Amino acid sequence: MGKIHTYESLGLVGDARHLRLDAITRLARTVMGAPVATVSVIQPSLDRQFFSSCQGLPDALAAARETPLEMSICRYVKDSGHPLAIPDLLADPRTADNPLVLEHGLRSYIGVPIHVVSGQTIGALCCIKTEVCDWTDTDLETMQNLAACVDDLIALRTLQIEEEQANRKLRAIAGARSGFVAHISHEIRTPLTGIVGSIRLLDRMKLDGTAGDLVALLNRSALRLLDIVNDSLDLARMDSGTFRIRQQECDLHRIATDTIDAHRSAADRKSIALHLRNDLAAEVYLGDRMALASVLDNLFSNAVKFTETGQADIRLSNDSYGNVRIEVADTGIGIPHALQSAIFDEFEMAGPRIARKYGGTGIGMAMVKRLVELMDGEIDLVSQPGHGTTITITLPLEPVAARPVVQVI
Repeated sequence: MGKIHTYESLGLVGDARHLRLDAITRLARTVMGAPVATVSVIQPSLDRQFFSSCQGLPDALAAARETPLEMSICRYVKDSGHPLAIPDLLADPRTADNPLVLEHGLRSYIGVPIHVVSGQTIGALCCIKTEVCDWTDTDLETMQNLAACVDDLIALRTLQIEEEQANRKLRAIAGARSGFVAHISHEIRTPLTGIVGSIRLLDRMKLDGTAGDLVALLNRSALRLLDIVNDSLDLARMDSGTFRIRQQECDLHRIATDTIDAHRSAADRKSIALHLRNDLAAEVYLGDRMALASVLDNLFSNAVKFTETGQADIRLSNDSYGNVRIEVADTGIGIPHALQSAIFDEFEMAGPRIARKYGGTGIGMAMVKRLVELMDGEIDLVSQPGHGTTITITLPLEPVAARPVVQVI
């Protein structure tokens, strides 16, 4: 059968009825003015003709949904691979003594081949009358058109099966990839954490000259590498479905302030002004503190990284529906319009030149988008090359009611 798919998987053999095939046999019966119409699969290994769909067959035959191969007329279509028209079954030596013909008063037959996607003939679409009929070329063309519809249904089901198989393979590959990334990231993070700790101890010694510069460089590089490893671990957990959003009290003003403080030294080296504007009705909300901090850190890190002059801002506010709106804006290099739709895809960056100049793995923005979606939020990007970027996140966070003041007397 070319790409091997069982008749059962294609819905041609089995207990279930194929409703679309039934629609074709009903149409064939009506158009051809024939009391009987069937779609049949010939199975020589089982010595049978199976009725995938049938209209007008005697009740016992329709209930059994099969007949022995020696009584089959459709087998001649399958064996030849060509249409077959018999005006008078009692006058044709192939069918004159067929028990089904004699028992049920069948007199004329027209059948055309049906195929799997490889082109192999597997059976026939046929119509049968109880009187002699001189089948015309128009009758044959009509049957061939209806049989093409049967072939299309088989091809569609074949594509569905192959898509399901491909999806299963992709899920297996994705699971293996996530497991591998998580394992490798964990194995790297363990010694890296020790390296970062050792560098911090060296940094506290306030070494002068070249030694101090080298320690500072080591510290920045190790922290950056640790961030990449942590992002990879979080991404692997999202892929595996083990990442969960927690509900806890979050001080958004404090998270924003900590984010700005974390990037202040990098901004100072480029004389970039950093601003925080907080217009929230409340400051404490229920949400995932770590997820919110990760989102803000990734966005603001990019804002500082891709800005050479000007400023980088965080703005906190509520939209007209009471949702929390977080804006991270900068006056940096911006993102070309053609690349804006892909910026949140995994391993994508704003062009190879940008990747070479500024570095990065391309997973930070993908993580931001996925975290925002896990928090039932939305993310929007507006950017103009050479004039900066503004990324807006809208989150349905619930404010925490102010705690009553308890007086101790």
